[in-house]
Amino acid sequence: MIISSRKNPLVTHFRNLVRERSYRYECGEFPVEGARLCLEALNSGLEITSFIITENAKEKYSGIVSAISEEFTPDIINEDISAYISDTKSPQGVFITAKMLDKNDLSGKIINGGKYIILDNLQDSGNIGTIIRTCDALGVDGVILSPDCADIYSPKIVRSAMGSLFRLPVIIAELTEFITDMKAKGFTVYSAVLDETAQSISEITLDGNTAVVIGNEGNGVSGAVTEACGKKLYIPISGAESLNAAVAASIISWEMTRRK
Repeated sequence: MIISSRKNPLVTHFRNLVRERSYRYECGEFPVEGARLCLEALNSGLEITSFIITENAKEKYSGIVSAISEEFTPDIINEDISAYISDTKSPQGVFITAKMLDKNDLSGKIINGGKYIILDNLQDSGNIGTIIRTCDALGVDGVILSPDCADIYSPKIVRSAMGSLFRLPVIIAELTEFITDMKAKGFTVYSAVLDETAQSISEITLDGNTAVVIGNEGNGVSGAVTEACGKKLYIPISGAESLNAAVAASIISWEMTRRK
């Protein structure tokens, strides 16, 4: 049977997961959209709770759909419902819902000798997704976010992270306490700031047991977090007033990992 009603419980559930942060956390689930990303979710071991496809997607993405179908029986929707629940302008017609990953469990996620990027109150979903993807690509050991960052389970972050959210250790934590704990374990933690007292990144060797905080797009790193870090760095620039948060994180990640 092909689902064609917008009032179908599966349809309303998926749409609410897309649109409402509070609903995602109430249910403990998040939506994933797109053929390749859904396959990434399966291969990363996410606990899939529903699998939704259109007839066209079943034919167009037959290999991916078959792989997911081995683990989970799909529900079929029509093209109108696909457009209704999608967060994109041109949906591929492949959707899953999955159980949230435990991003608040810190045990075993901070490794000795590790290199980490910390995000303080970032609000741009595209920036956060790009940072997670870049850290995964360059070999950074994890990303830590303050609780007031944009929701990592929002469709835009899930999409822009391109599967890296499923693989890379991503932790949500109160930063001042977390940074204090990292320093007690031997980590050096820098805040990335435009400050005359900061050291140029070209003068620092970002070896293991290092973390760098990237601040809010408009306000930078908060005073309390900067104080908790104790050390500051900056990226020398000329012309522009500042760098985009994702660009700054990419440069710092490269400096952290280029000697591997």
